[in-house]
Amino acid sequence: MASSKSRLPASKPRLLAQDRGSRPSTKSRIATAVRGPLTFGVVMASGADGLAAKVERFLRAMSKRAHVELELHEATSYEELAKDVKKGRVDVAWLPPIVHVRLGADVVPLGSVLRDGRTTYEAALIVRKDSKAKSLANLRGMRAGWVDRWSAAGFVLPRVNLALLGLDARTYFRSESFFGSHRGVVQALLDGACDVAGTYAQADGKGKVKGGAWTEVPGADVRVLTTFGAIPPDVIGARSGLPEAQRDAVRDALRALCMDTEGRKVFADVFGGETFVEDATKSYESLARALDMASVRGLFG
Repeated sequence: MASSKSRLPASKPRLLAQDRGSRPSTKSRIATAVRGPLTFGVVMASGADGLAAKVERFLRAMSKRAHVELELHEATSYEELAKDVKKGRVDVAWLPPIVHVRLGADVVPLGSVLRDGRTTYEAALIVRKDSKAKSLANLRGMRAGWVDRWSAAGFVLPRVNLALLGLDARTYFRSESFFGSHRGVVQALLDGACDVAGTYAQADGKGKVKGGAWTEVPGADVRVLTTFGAIPPDVIGARSGLPEAQRDAVRDALRALCMDTEGRKVFADVFGGETFVEDATKSYESLARALDMASVRGLFG
């Protein structure tokens, strides 16, 4: 997830006056949130064809249903997105799990995305269907392709798990390259720019892989070499400095959007899942520990 300059709001969002009594209802919270604009941060990278237009439709749909005006703020990397949230340039953002963990108290989770009935996904190493590599042992000296240094499935967890198996990616692979998005790294694999790629996969309750980033690329003929456990979901989160009433209004807008068929389609076009779920209290502790271990071992060097 082509890059462009970020657009900042012309003025700070404000709140309309509301009664000081009991906590306002969903309907009244939506009504009291001024039409922004609040900024919605998304990573835009090579391979994210048409994503900006889909996000714009999503933001218009949010405004139409819940009167919360959101304006697209494009970032070219996950690290840039995290910095923009910290500096207050982004009010609400679509955050991969690593970004969520690294932001810590700087972000308040609003919810996550349900995909195929699950809120978790897998990290996977994939090769082209005609690759001679049949196991991890065959990858020595090959060229690895990754998504982004802040991508859980597309970099961090594959390297961590390889290290736990005694394989140091820094010396095991002949080279390592980054392609900016899951779609981008799959396309790079197909084009021969790398020999093995790290990306996300979706599995059923029994761990059988049903699809992944490659299913979004027409004609992708790949083979899953291995997967690495369950990863907690992406988070739709708000910067911690955003007033609570505005955070509630955005959450209410997401609820309202996913209450009808048309809205759910708009949501799915952006997030690749069927609906918004408010279970972002899932534990990210194991992911945080893996991140700490990788940093100590210099796996991001």
